[in-house]
Amino acid sequence: MKIAIIGAGFAGLTLAKRLADQQDVSVLEKARGPGGRMSTRRADPFAFDHGAQYFTVETERFEAFLAPFRASGLVETWPRDIELVGSARLSSKEKLVAAPGMNSLCKALATDISVHTQAHVEHLKRTGERWTLIDKTGTELGAFDWVISSAPSVQTAALFPKSFAGQPALERTEMIGCFALMLGFAAPLDLPWTALKSGTAPIGWMAVNSNKPGRPEPYSILVQSDNEWAETHLEDDPDLVRSTLLSAASELAGADLSAASHQVMHRWRYAATRTPAGEPFLLDPALQLAACGDWCLGGKVEAAFLSASELADQFESPSGT
Repeated sequence: MKIAIIGAGFAGLTLAKRLADQQDVSVLEKARGPGGRMSTRRADPFAFDHGAQYFTVETERFEAFLAPFRASGLVETWPRDIELVGSARLSSKEKLVAAPGMNSLCKALATDISVHTQAHVEHLKRTGERWTLIDKTGTELGAFDWVISSAPSVQTAALFPKSFAGQPALERTEMIGCFALMLGFAAPLDLPWTALKSGTAPIGWMAVNSNKPGRPEPYSILVQSDNEWAETHLEDDPDLVRSTLLSAASELAGADLSAASHQVMHRWRYAATRTPAGEPFLLDPALQLAACGDWCLGGKVEAAFLSASELADQFESPSGT
């Protein structure tokens, strides 16, 4: 059976890794490499985890999955302490990161899997019992028995037909944005914290990215906006957003961050989940379409893993799909 998985983020690659031994699986990713919101942006000599900052573990299943990666040093604890500002609250659970970049975990999963990058699926066309995937230039990317989307809920809803059984769940799911400001410095700053979580908009999070395990030495700071603030400013002038974040971050840091020699901002339109689908995955056996992702269960890295794992269970069950 030929299966197309759209999106090479953590959910899509977790699913692909599980199914690849039994099925003919192809992963199609519109970006230049795997990672999704666990991506790492490199700008020599700096590197930035500009998406997910860390992840936690709540289930035995996720802990068991991570065990070999912990043993190899690909997953490590960081940071041990996070300064809280304003009304910020934080779980006491252990924080974990992948090394040498957050996308390292996705790269490890992509090993020995057929991943096609810069493949932007724009349309699906039903031909007999199969789906033909078509990119934005009109080029056909292949025909498949099943298509599974691990893309954000809004993008999945637009790609799948209205008759897809999971459309009501997709429509009730709400995802919101975030801005990531990447700052690289010629010399280290004397800051009293490694990571800071703010409870006051427009800043949500700040971290010395170069302090993470295995990162390049040149000093770098990653600033993320508050999600709700970002959602109301997604279409604002990027230069205005950048200056607003830079000013607010400098005030929080007690240092002039505008001295950064490298200043780049990235807009995540779908960064966090305000209202999850409330189901571990969406499945339509009649149409041979399915969807999974962190947005199904709440928006965390572990949620992406659990969503993909439960969908894989369905495909591997004796009754099949």
